[in-house]
Amino acid sequence: MSAGACTHAGWTTRAHARVREVTTVQLPPRHLRAGRLPVVAIGEELEVAPVLYLTELADVGCRAPTAWEAGPFGIVGACGVVGEPRVLRPGDDEGGPYGVDVLRVGEREVVVNPAGLEDIEQLEPGRPVFVEGSLYCDLDLVGLGSAVSVPMRGRYRLAAVRRYRACLPGPPRTEPLDRVPAPEDVDPDVFLHVADLVGPPRVQP
Repeated sequence: MSAGACTHAGWTTRAHARVREVTTVQLPPRHLRAGRLPVVAIGEELEVAPVLYLTELADVGCRAPTAWEAGPFGIVGACGVVGEPRVLRPGDDEGGPYGVDVLRVGEREVVVNPAGLEDIEQLEPGRPVFVEGSLYCDLDLVGLGSAVSVPMRGRYRLAAVRRYRACLPGPPRTEPLDRVPAPEDVDPDVFLHVADLVGPPRVQP
């Protein structure tokens, strides 16, 4: 899916920068089925760490050097610069160091997961890139007691929860929910759950 198809009007343009930005994240099915996500109702708060799972990475080329386009499915297209890897926990007797890769989009920073790329060496610090991927809730970063700041990690208010059901040959059916589903409420015929989160003010690229 192209970045243009993911644009959610008014969310991420300079002209319509919001005081409190809405971040749409996918809720991984394995976390829902395992009960790892808190069963939070609309309007309540939860601690999350949105991470961008990369499916495409290329040179910026003729695209704008800084851009961030996100949509209601949690899909993101962005142009920015690969940042220096951030060590969140130094190595000790129990294991090696733990770190994350970071993408800088203007003054916005987001942790990226390169597992969907063919070559993770593409994440060369300082390289201007265009990326596509999807934002998801990473629970490991939430529980990581790190003195180093983790981009986008924090407390958010749950503004909406939706699930999408395939209705071939037509478009998927949107089903609003009143909370994050508990394991027993996860429908195996649903292909996607997303949540709209409202967090602290952010600088728009």
